[in-house]
Amino acid sequence: MPFCAKNINQNANHKNADLGTACREYYQGLLIAADSLKNAGNNIEITVFDTERDTVKFKKILQNDAVLNADLIIGPVVKEGQIMMQNYKNKKNAYHLSPLFTFTKTKINDAKSISAYPDLNYYAEYLVNYLNKIDAAGNLIVVYGKDGSDRMLSNYLKQIVKPEMDLNLKHADITKPNDVLLQFDRIKNNYVFLACDDESQINSILKTIADTNNNFKETTFGLRKIIDFKDLNFEDWEATNLHIITPIYINYNDSLTKKFITTYRNYHETEPNEYAFVGYDQFIMTVSSYIQTKGTFSKLNELKPFDLLANKYLLKEKTALPGIQNSFLHILKYTPQGMKEVSWR
Repeated sequence: MPFCAKNINQNANHKNADLGTACREYYQGLLIAADSLKNAGNNIEITVFDTERDTVKFKKILQNDAVLNADLIIGPVVKEGQIMMQNYKNKKNAYHLSPLFTFTKTKINDAKSISAYPDLNYYAEYLVNYLNKIDAAGNLIVVYGKDGSDRMLSNYLKQIVKPEMDLNLKHADITKPNDVLLQFDRIKNNYVFLACDDESQINSILKTIADTNNNFKETTFGLRKIIDFKDLNFEDWEATNLHIITPIYINYNDSLTKKFITTYRNYHETEPNEYAFVGYDQFIMTVSSYIQTKGTFSKLNELKPFDLLANKYLLKEKTALPGIQNSFLHILKYTPQGMKEVSWR
């Protein structure tokens, strides 16, 4: 992983500081998971490399004996590393986990890759599956921005919303709020999918919808990044019945979560953040899956889902490209008491 330790030690404000810190916190959570698995009787040896986000150094690392003989490889993290890693073969033809990166834009074609986060298209599939499960009927309005991935989501929905579904698929440009409202129906339910992550545009369209709330019946869906916006207008969230589709949800009231926080404090003398939870979860999931499948990651449908601290995992083979990815997402609904998970599966 690109811990970038040397750079950060020399300059705390180095351009790779945030990335390196995230990787360190991920690893600190991973160590707690490793101890848990070892205490359960599993023999695990971990070798750690700092790629320093240096492609020359990364190439050398891939030729190190520890990597060439590894049973499982975690990383790399960033896009350029994933491209270099594509179809990498070590002596054991090991699988490699992408811990913090999805393959949506780089279209990684690698049968040995495991993505801990689903590709962007899967968010659209997940939304449609949810709407089918609750017997939703009415308008499904996809609101897209200028980014290529927005258009990709919008086009993909055209493929998966079938004529037999009781959903009337419409599309609208988020930069034209009035045009978005023209797609609404005053009688039918309106399901709005914000297929973009631009903060100012999303906040603007949420306010526009909220201001006309008395005239329409709508449920709005957005992506994970909304939770990290700097300007959060909870009144608009409530008025638009906002739901967030996200791979991560940490329930701080959960007893196991509280136990992990205490353990993390004792180990590292600091508070765990999101990356620490993710590091713990992913190591438990990946190593346990490796053990149960004897390193083949086959017959994944026979494995029980992993319901861990911040993530739930159901590994499945991808449909469009070779490789494996997590197929579980959370749907959170905003309430005045905070974000609550919607149970529907």
